[in-house]
Amino acid sequence: MRIRVETPGAPAFDTELVPPEVIVGRANTAGIVIDNRSVSRHHARFTRRGHSWWLEDLGATNPTIYNGQPLQAPVALAGGDAIRIGDSVLTVVDEARLAAASPAGEAAPAAAGTKAGARLDILNDVHRALATPISLAALLDLILERSFDVLSPEEGVILLRDPASGEMRRAASRAASGDGREVFVSRRIVDEVAGKSKPALVLDAAVDERFAGSDSIIMAGVRSVLAAPLVDGTGTLGLIALCSRASVRQFSNDDLDLLVSLASAAALRVRNVALMEEAAARRVLEHELAIAHEMQMAMLPREIPARPEIAVAAALQPARSVGGDLYDCVEDVEGVWFIVADVSGKGVPGSLVMTMARAFIRMEAERSRNTSPADTLMKANRMLAQDIKKGMFVTALYCILNKRTNELRVASAGHNPLVVWRAATNQVQLVNPNGIALGFDKGPVFERTVKDEVIVLGHGDRIVAFTDGTVEAMNAKNQEFGDERFYTLIRDLAPRDSNQMLNLLVKELDEHKGHAPQSDDITIVTLRFLQG
Repeated sequence: MRIRVETPGAPAFDTELVPPEVIVGRANTAGIVIDNRSVSRHHARFTRRGHSWWLEDLGATNPTIYNGQPLQAPVALAGGDAIRIGDSVLTVVDEARLAAASPAGEAAPAAAGTKAGARLDILNDVHRALATPISLAALLDLILERSFDVLSPEEGVILLRDPASGEMRRAASRAASGDGREVFVSRRIVDEVAGKSKPALVLDAAVDERFAGSDSIIMAGVRSVLAAPLVDGTGTLGLIALCSRASVRQFSNDDLDLLVSLASAAALRVRNVALMEEAAARRVLEHELAIAHEMQMAMLPREIPARPEIAVAAALQPARSVGGDLYDCVEDVEGVWFIVADVSGKGVPGSLVMTMARAFIRMEAERSRNTSPADTLMKANRMLAQDIKKGMFVTALYCILNKRTNELRVASAGHNPLVVWRAATNQVQLVNPNGIALGFDKGPVFERTVKDEVIVLGHGDRIVAFTDGTVEAMNAKNQEFGDERFYTLIRDLAPRDSNQMLNLLVKELDEHKGHAPQSDDITIVTLRFLQG
């Protein structure tokens, strides 16, 4: 059975009664909503009994008028019956009379069928658009345009969440007046729909408990609202809201279902656009990191000193594209000096601090002619401590080998100990001078702690400097490689060629890590002294 609803000042519309019952009243949960203060929240009820529909009054304050008389008891309905509730008239559509009036003798098409076709058309239009390279802005405009064609709101707006701030930003809007005025958006509607990720059907904002006290809605004259969130697996991306005034129309649950479908289509494109933008940004970042990696590797010594009496090998493996480890090695007339350092932190910040530290240390090393590693670290620290970000620091081990005297001078700035393997005894010795990290203190405290320590190397002796990422390398079981294991491995491999030894050390570390991601930068420098 179809019911035609006519309200003064609003377009008439037809609705199909769906068994077992349909409530008529002012409550927004009613099947047929009548927005009038004289109408009770649950005013009357249509009930299906057998093959007939019956009407009964639900004890409303103002009576239900049936064919001009107050309804006293339930009554079976027939085509042409008129029911007055408030100032609205509900008429039972006489299908037989409509069929007789049809030129072909067939029943006139129901308004509900026309609406269903229009709803299907709009969904088809939007999904066809999704299959084309349509821009997001054009798609949102299309959704609003077709929504106005079918649902006839006065205003419509689509909001999208800003990825950076999380705020809802206007992405598209439309007004039936076409006067270009800014479309009203209620914060309460945004909170209700986007905040809870649930659609909302507001038939009368003035009496809806969810929006009680929202003066902005009432002052704007908005009475009926239809809103649906744009949701995907990551959360709420935005919302679509259509607003109307009671004098124009009221929305239905079918309208809400349509808007939810449109919101799903919009969310799909919004997410796809976000993924494409993320992919493009990732490609740019990866390209920039690749360049940064090449620049950082270019700062490492291009040639390792290669002389019969000194065999040096070095390796650096960043945990990311760029890292915070460094080593440097320079040969001069007196001998060779080298440094291994580790910046707190990894990635781009660590690499930038590493670049500063390398520049300061190398500059001071050249000025001091490599006479004292402790003195070089002191001078470098005075400059680095002024520029380094608070909370960051650099540990460093600086060594100078004098080929004439066989003396190795060592200074440490809070770094891992230098490992010395004695060829004559096959024993490992740790050289660990005092010192705090570069950047912690601007001068006085640092200079009181850092000092030179001198050892004499014999023929065949080997030294190994490394960063903490080496001994702290983790496997899938969160087990570290460990200091003792590393020192034992150095002792076992020390008699070998420097490059061969280094390759075997790196291989052991890689086998220990397995498929676990590298947790920190790894740097190893080894030198074997073949003179004396």
